Amino acid sequence: MSPAQATITRLGVAPMGESPSNGIRLALRMFDLDSKAFKGKAITALRGSALAALLLVALSFSLAPSNAADLSKVPPTEAEFKIAKDNLAAAPKDFKAHLALAELYKRAGSNREAVKEYAATTELNPSCYVAYHQMAYSNPDSATVEAAIERLNKLKEEKPRDLLLRVALSELLEQRKEFYHAARTLVDLLYQNAVPEQHVAKVNSRIRLLLGKAKDMQTLEKARGLEDEMEVVPPPLPEASLRRNLHASKIKEPKVMPGVGHAPLLP
Repeated sequence: MSPAQATITRLGVAPMGESPSNGIRLALRMFDLDSKAFKGKAITALRGSALAALLLVALSFSLAPSNAADLSKVPPTEAEFKIAKDNLAAAPKDFKAHLALAELYKRAGSNREAVKEYAATTELNPSCYVAYHQMAYSNPDSATVEAAIERLNKLKEEKPRDLLLRVALSELLEQRKEFYHAARTLVDLLYQNAVPEQHVAKVNSRIRLLLGKAKDMQTLEKARGLEDEMEVVPPPLPEASLRRNLHASKIKEPKVMPGVGHAPLLP
């Protein structure tokens, strides 16, 4: 049994050419997409790759929720890295190979390398939304985020009603702290009635979260603006306030009755 087959067997995933396990389901952090059509597309995309097991991990597939959570915390082995790198070397234009390697780097805590592979994944397949999702939570650099946002905005012109595209875009905008625009991305989709009924509540919840962050940031920026203004024009000192408008020309002689207090000295 090859290392790849051993990995597949260990994870309980059917080898290539065989029917996948009935327990496979896709779970995204924000949306539970349980539709059979979506599962079918994902499973079909994985067929024909020796890294099926690793890709299931990268796409958050699992036979049981606990298995996926446990596996994501386990550092990858050298054998897993070798398999991923060998497959990438054999098919450098295969986005699934880049995605598998990216997920291994993420599990290893190597975020910089993971972000690089996630970016390569989206360059080869701009509609691989899970790569954007994983990238957003891997501490990406600003240039990579900017390129990913530009890629999604271009794709949005072709797929204006794609929910997962909007979710990925909102996550990257959130990463860039553009909370209002992140929320607006999802609000626009609601106005188009393009959100499936089963996901409306979750979309609304995320919109409220993003708008709350936008409000908090606005409050913080306003407070910082007041602080900056106080630094530029310092408040007057107490003694300066007391002396204000006290000019000699405004001081009047006190009214005193003659002979009182000013009596001349006796000769």
